[in-house]
Amino acid sequence: MPNTDFQSTEEIIQIEWTSYERPQKKWSKEFYSSVIVMAVLGSIILFAIENIMPVLVIWSMVFMLWTMSRTEPRLENYAISSWGLKTKERTYRFEAMNNFWFESKWGGRLMRINLAGAPWHLVIVINHEDEDKIRKLMLQSVTYQEPTITWIDRLVKWLGDKIPLE
Repeated sequence: MPNTDFQSTEEIIQIEWTSYERPQKKWSKEFYSSVIVMAVLGSIILFAIENIMPVLVIWSMVFMLWTMSRTEPRLENYAISSWGLKTKERTYRFEAMNNFWFESKWGGRLMRINLAGAPWHLVIVINHEDEDKIRKLMLQSVTYQEPTITWIDRLVKWLGDKIPLE
């Protein structure tokens, strides 16, 4: 006779939304010219110190920046279920999530989630009007904790204010 004492482990979708797969910003020509000048100078210095490998890394990052800004992100479906966060590719279980927080970037809202295993960190674009409901659902299983601001964060912000690339 089968055991009927267990609860149903059926997955229940609690909220669904559609948003872009990543944040995007269109950069100006001044930005690209600043990046290229800095990449050339950095390449010359690092080639003299270390040879070709750091130069290849610099130019691969410049290429990635250019391609990501020129490629439109796709719309993706996301959902929070009774098991965790569902994306197109997989379900990230609540048990694997350490903490989450929200932030603004380039005029959009992001939910960032630290995971216990690879890929270690998720960045999900959310709709601003769904943020409160998403927060309430996530708080049932995951800790809301914004990261501490380190001296490196303050230095990067200060440099970005003092040396604008646009």
